Amino acid sequence: MNRRTVFWFTNIVGPLILVSYWRGVAAFDDPLVYWGEVPERMQSFIVPWMFVAAAGYLMMFHRFFFAWTEDEVASLHWPGKASDGKGVQRLFLLYAAFLLTSLIWIDLTRMYIEGPSTIKAIAIVVVLATAGLASVGFGVLAWPARERLGGANLAVVGSLMLAIQCMWWDAIYWVLNFGF
Repeated sequence: MNRRTVFWFTNIVGPLILVSYWRGVAAFDDPLVYWGEVPERMQSFIVPWMFVAAAGYLMMFHRFFFAWTEDEVASLHWPGKASDGKGVQRLFLLYAAFLLTSLIWIDLTRMYIEGPSTIKAIAIVVVLATAGLASVGFGVLAWPARERLGGANLAVVGSLMLAIQCMWWDAIYWVLNFGF
């Protein structure tokens, strides 16, 4: 697998996520139903953070696909492990976990709102937790590269910006406040 494959995967699935959000929002007369019981004062804080998270995503994306060479991305490894040339595969795994779960969460939530069930609630929680863990994973993957790859700290900070949204606000705060 090469970095170009991961790049095109992200550029195909990414717009599909935006389409899924558009469809999800259009599915209800009042799209605020997706907030469940999240207090309105918190909604006004969380929505701007979504833009911070998007900026973090772009910071990582730039490092992985434009700033670093194919060989540099291939050298990415988990902390405490040696480089084995499989950084692109690790990156693909993280992007697949992050993007594919992001693609389906709003549809799962719509189905739950239309007909609540325990299995649907569990599926939503698992999907959001997977996206949250993957968002953290980007930073963990870039962490060992901080001293050898230019801008690796930017990838780590970008991951943190994304993870605050996906892990904290989505997978933890929203889940606890939605009203399952």
